[in-house]
Parts: sequence; structure tokens; C-alpha cells
Amino acid sequence: MTATGAKKSDPLAEAAQEGSGRELARLGVEQQAALELLLTGKSIAETARSAGVSRMAIWRWMKHDAAFQAAYNQWHDQLQESCRSRLQALTDKATDALEKALEAGDARAALQLLKGMGMIKERTPGPTEPEEVEKILAMDEKRRELRIRREKARLREDELTVDAGF
Repeated sequence: MTATGAKKSDPLAEAAQEGSGRELARLGVEQQAALELLLTGKSIAETARSAGVSRMAIWRWMKHDAAFQAAYNQWHDQLQESCRSRLQALTDKATDALEKALEAGDARAALQLLKGMGMIKERTPGPTEPEEVEKILAMDEKRRELRIRREKARLREDELTVDAGF
């Protein structure tokens, strides 16, 4: 429980519930423990000590283990989306506070929140028809696939360069 009485969340459980369960299932017990510690804000050194592994092992997992990276990245994406949603929900209050602050002569805090949320600049409208959204999603997926292909080609080129002794 938090100070406000809300139930404290378990980042690993939330990640499993929200779709990264496949990646979590692929992780070893030590990796799951390390991921949970990292997700609670522990440093790599603290995580290594608590999980009973070396800092180098955690570094290797973060840099070279696809399942670990995917689970960590999914959690990070979910955290960002959650924060974005919570901040979006606060824009009404910020607008009210801005109005009150303007009436009182001080608008700095509310104005900063509104700027940070992008509410002050004009929003570029997104597509409103599902077919348009589907086309954009398909193009985004195609771009992602092309980026992956280009990266694989670069890696092959690097391997050839190394094999040739350059």
C-alpha cells in the first residue's frame, strides 16, 4: 500500500499481464529477479548484489540478451504510456488551475504542465477513419521491417569486413 492507500503495483506482474509474459517466461530465475529489481528503480550494482549475479551479467543481459531486452523495453514502454495517460487525465485540472492562477496573477506551474503536455501548441489531427489508421499502421510496420533489414545488412557488412581483416 502507498501513503494514499492505493495498492502498490508489482512491475513484473503488470508486465506479464500486459503482454510481455512471453518474454518473462523465456527469462531465467536470476534474470526475472534482476528485471524486477531494475523495474523498481534499483541501480545495476544494487540489482546485481540482490539478485546474486555480477554487474557484468546484468550488463550483458541488457546489451546482448534479446528476451531480457524485450521484457525490459516492453515494461519501459508500458510505463511511459501509463505516465502519458495519467498526465493527460490531469490536463483538465491543469486548465482549471491555470484559469485560477491567471485570475490570481500566477500561472507558472499550470502553464508548464500544459506546455509539457503539448496542450499549448496546436495538435496535428490524426486520422479519424479506421481504414486510414490501418494504412498508417501498415506503413509504420513496413518501415520497422525495413529498418531491421537495413540493420541486418549492416551487421553482415561489418562481419565481412572483420572476416576480410579490415
